[in-house]
Amino acid sequence: MEKHRSNLNSGIRQKIFGMLLVTIILVIAAYTAVFYYQSARVSQLVSDTYETQKQIYIDNGMEDEYEVLRSEAVTAFQKEMFHARNILILLVVFIVAAGMISAYSITGHIIDPLNTITRRVASLGVRNRQFQMENVYRTGDEIEVLAESFAKQSARTMLYIDQIKRVTAEKERIGAELDMASQIQASQLPRLFPAFPNRKEFSLYASMTPAKEVGGDFYDFFMIDQDHIGLVMADVSGKGVPAALLMMVARVLIKSGLQNGKSPAEALESVNNQLCESNDAGFFVTMWVAVLEISTGKGVAANAGHEHPVLRRAGGSYELVIYRHSMPVATMEGIPFRQHEFRLNPGDSVFVYTDGVAEATNGANELYGTDRMLNALNSEPDAQPGQILANVMNDIHAFVDGAEQFDDITMLCFRYMGPS
Repeated sequence: MEKHRSNLNSGIRQKIFGMLLVTIILVIAAYTAVFYYQSARVSQLVSDTYETQKQIYIDNGMEDEYEVLRSEAVTAFQKEMFHARNILILLVVFIVAAGMISAYSITGHIIDPLNTITRRVASLGVRNRQFQMENVYRTGDEIEVLAESFAKQSARTMLYIDQIKRVTAEKERIGAELDMASQIQASQLPRLFPAFPNRKEFSLYASMTPAKEVGGDFYDFFMIDQDHIGLVMADVSGKGVPAALLMMVARVLIKSGLQNGKSPAEALESVNNQLCESNDAGFFVTMWVAVLEISTGKGVAANAGHEHPVLRRAGGSYELVIYRHSMPVATMEGIPFRQHEFRLNPGDSVFVYTDGVAEATNGANELYGTDRMLNALNSEPDAQPGQILANVMNDIHAFVDGAEQFDDITMLCFRYMGPS
């Protein structure tokens, strides 16, 4: 604070005093030069005037009187000029003193308000939260305008701070709620692996990495009875809480339908009709649903607009299984869904995923794609399902190289061992 005050006192006053002093010196110098110039001319004029009368005095025999008269005249003139010079000096001293006093007074009217402004601004956030107008600033000139600007800016700053506090508090509240929603969502999906440690006929592993706190993807697997297992991979359009809520509803409905003995196509038709009844937001769900008979390896699958599954026969490579899909769920009430039969032999594996895998994007805006996915799957095809998913995820991370994730990444790998 003292440093700021010293800068104001020394800087402004020195500049004003310096400017005033230079101006006075220049005026005095110019006036003095004119004074001496005119004095010399007048003195010469007096000498010339008396010189023209010299001959007259000589002719009349008054040469001595002439010299005395001339000497007295010159002396009188020089005496008057001396008095005039003294008066000039006194006048200059008076002007300088008056100028310095005026300069000190003017700078005081400038520096005192500026010092006060400096102190008030420096104390903002320490002793004062807001800059307020004071009488010392009401000078009727630019200083008052400056102070008013500070006061307005300070008021706006306080308003912004209050808004930021409210927004931050709201963001923290929403963040806490989203964190809770993420925990609830995660708790709804099977997370314990190995999932069925007592079943030696198969092994599986699944994972979901949401792009936001909560996502719209989901997977599910569950025993329908002792000889049938249900597998589900789905992706709700959109992200965030709305998609997560629809995801939870769809998961419950499809699981309920399969456990009640419906085929994949019938379960999808039932889910579709129920979601269409209250789908005002226009969301839809892509689903791959399968039911496998564990004792025989026979299965039935239905694909409602979802990604093509990947199949690996024992000893072979992972390959896409491409076929015509049905419409996504919740797009139109009453539409039928196709299903097809398949068979798994001992050692065969099925890999299903959401579009977040193939559409993972790197910094150059390139898509990961299914070719890279297949390469990652086949990098260690005999690995356990958990390692298979880890290989794909590690390859995605290496590809995107830190780029922002825009979609949920969900995968499931099922390996059939055959009846024990």
